[in-house]
This record gives sequence, structure tokens and C-alpha cells, in this order.
Amino acid sequence: MINHFKTFSPLQQFFIMLFSLGMPVTVVSLRHFTVALLWSAGVVLTLFCQNKRAFAKDLYRVLKHPVFFVFTVLVLWSFFSSAWSIKPLQSFKASLSQTATLFLIAVLFTHLHSLSRRSFSWAMQVLTGLVFLSIFLLFLQIPLFFKTFKVLLGYGWSTLKPNSALLLVVAIPLAAYRHLHLRQKGIALLLVLFSILLAYQVDYQAGVFGLIIAGIAAGLGYRFSYFIPMFSAYLSAFLCLSLPFIFHFLVPALDLKALWFTSGLSSFAHRLYIWDFITKQIWEKAFLGWGASTSRGFPTDGLTTFEGSDILPSHPHNHIMQLWLELGGVGALILAVLHFMLFRSIAKLESRQATAWAMLFSVMSFVILSLSHSIWHKWWMTWLGAAGVLMAVVLKRAQKISHDL
Repeated sequence: MINHFKTFSPLQQFFIMLFSLGMPVTVVSLRHFTVALLWSAGVVLTLFCQNKRAFAKDLYRVLKHPVFFVFTVLVLWSFFSSAWSIKPLQSFKASLSQTATLFLIAVLFTHLHSLSRRSFSWAMQVLTGLVFLSIFLLFLQIPLFFKTFKVLLGYGWSTLKPNSALLLVVAIPLAAYRHLHLRQKGIALLLVLFSILLAYQVDYQAGVFGLIIAGIAAGLGYRFSYFIPMFSAYLSAFLCLSLPFIFHFLVPALDLKALWFTSGLSSFAHRLYIWDFITKQIWEKAFLGWGASTSRGFPTDGLTTFEGSDILPSHPHNHIMQLWLELGGVGALILAVLHFMLFRSIAKLESRQATAWAMLFSVMSFVILSLSHSIWHKWWMTWLGAAGVLMAVVLKRAQKISHDL
């Protein structure tokens, strides 16, 4: 690997190191700042290490892919929403940010997909090493097993929740990479276990719950490699179109106050409380929505939760409900098409193992998106996109090598 690194020019080596440093720093704490560093270095690395004309053609092919095309339509609709948004500038800035993220995800996919087998193997080893370095730095940052340090850490403690999600989404593509040495694959699988332990320590229920559901989906996907992905395609598309209607009838039938204080499910009850409020707002602008990113600072008229906090804290903790609120039924329809296409592509995979890994990654990401982070969090969408690209490239490479053999 060192000999391969030496084949690059000093300037290329500099940008490789710059790109590499972005990952461990991002995982540790400075997520927002280092997203820019990570992607900028990746773009420059791509431009320096590949034939620019060939790369431009490859990138154009990627951007024409139906999945990227639907992503592009969704982002364009978010731009249009600025025209009727209650916060036009905020909507425009969020849309611009997602456009840059989408473009850079396409750049990363083109970069990894066009590498030679030797270079790709080298890149995977570097990436694996960086992830493990990030884990070591995370151990140094947080005395994990002692919750008494929670008060001393303050905001640093809460950053462990998103960090556990980042580790989960990156660990699964690494564990799926069949050409890693057995020891490296074992460490990648241990990384998943560590992420579960981390999620448990900081009470990150979305991560643990997502992995359990995804594990069941992966097992079923291995056994029924076409039926389960297609069932997931129809189910996820249905949920994208119907979730506000489901909550409209479901939430009033529940005793949220009892669920909040007596069941130990206060976090879930809090989300139901948020979604009940959002459902009422969706009906007011069901077709167009209120504008991209307007859930941050959305006017709540003084409504609070049972404990007195704002009823809508910065975002709805559900990507479907957030799109319904901000981009209306049109945005939800585009999202439904996107979900259907992603799961249908899994159904077309030729290997049972590939189907199982793809279902594990996709369902886990879907559940976390449905319970936790905002679709406008740049650090989360950047890492989810990067891990998704890695998953797609790993599975594509594995199938190509299987055919060659």
C-alpha cells in the first residue's frame, strides 16, 4: 500500500492526506466544519488523480442515472419552494446546500467506480484504516462507560448519538467488502457491535431499533432475495404517501401523556406529539408545503410539550413528515418514487449476500431517517451519501469480480 502511495506526485499525496484527515476529525466532533474540508479535498483529489475529460464523461453518465435524476428533481422542487416559503432565504440556502451535497456524492461515486482494481483495493484499505483511527480517537474523547461524566462533557455527550449513527452507516459497507482480509472484516463487524454499545450508552434508541429492524430485513432478504426488496419498495413508497394520514387517525387514539410519563417511551411519545402537530400544519398547505427547511423555527403559537419545551424542536425527527411539511405532497411523491427505485435496484442484485447487505444498510438508514436526523443536516446527509456510495460500489465490484471468476 505504501509503494502504491509513492506513485502519486507530492501534490497528489498532499491532497490525499488532506482528504484522509477530514474523516477522523469529523467523527470526533467538528462535523459541520469538516464536511467542507472532506468534500473539497475529495474533489481536488479526483481532479488531480484522473484524466479530466474521461472523468467528466463518467460523471455525466452518473448524473443521468435515474436515481440521481430523481434526487435532482427533489432538490429542484426544494428550490422552487423558496418562492412561496415563509422563510425564502432559509429555504434557498438549504436547497443550495443539498445541491452541492448531491453533486459531490456523484463525484465521489464516479471517483471510486472508475478506479482500477488495485487502486480501489488501496483506497478501501486507507478508508478502513481511517475509520478505525476514528474509533480510537472517539475512545480518547469520551470515557464511554461512565455516565457520571455526562454533566462534565455537556454538549460533547450529545454528539455521541450522531456519532454512533455515523459509525453504523460507514461500518456496514466495510463489513460487506468481500476482499478485505478476514481480520479486517472481523474488525469491521466489531465496529458495528461497538456502535450498538455506543448507542445503548447514550440512549440512542433510533440506532439500536434501526439495526434490529434492518437485521430482520437482511435475514429475510437473504432468504427471499427478490420478494423482500420489492415488498420494501412498495411499503416504503406507501409510507411516503400516507404517513400524515396514518398519524391523523393514530395519534388521537393514544394516551400520549401516559406513554410519556409511565411507559419509559418518552422519546417515542415526544415524536408522536411532534408528528400530531405537524399533521395539522400539513393540511393547510398539503400540495406545495411551507418551504424547504422551514421546520426550523416554525411558528408554533406557544404550544409546548408536556414538559414545557417547544413542541417542534428544530426539525420533525422524521424525513417523510419533514418533506410533507416543507415540500408538500409533490415532494412526498418524489420521495416515494426515490424509495421505490432504491429498493427495486436491490431486488435486481444477483447475489443473496449482496441483497442481505444492501437491505441491512438501506433499512437501517430508512429507520434512522424516520426517527432521528433532519434531511437538511449537511454532516448527516454527507456521510449517509458517502456510505451509500461506498455500499453501491462495493456491491457492484463484488458482482463484477464474481462474473470474471
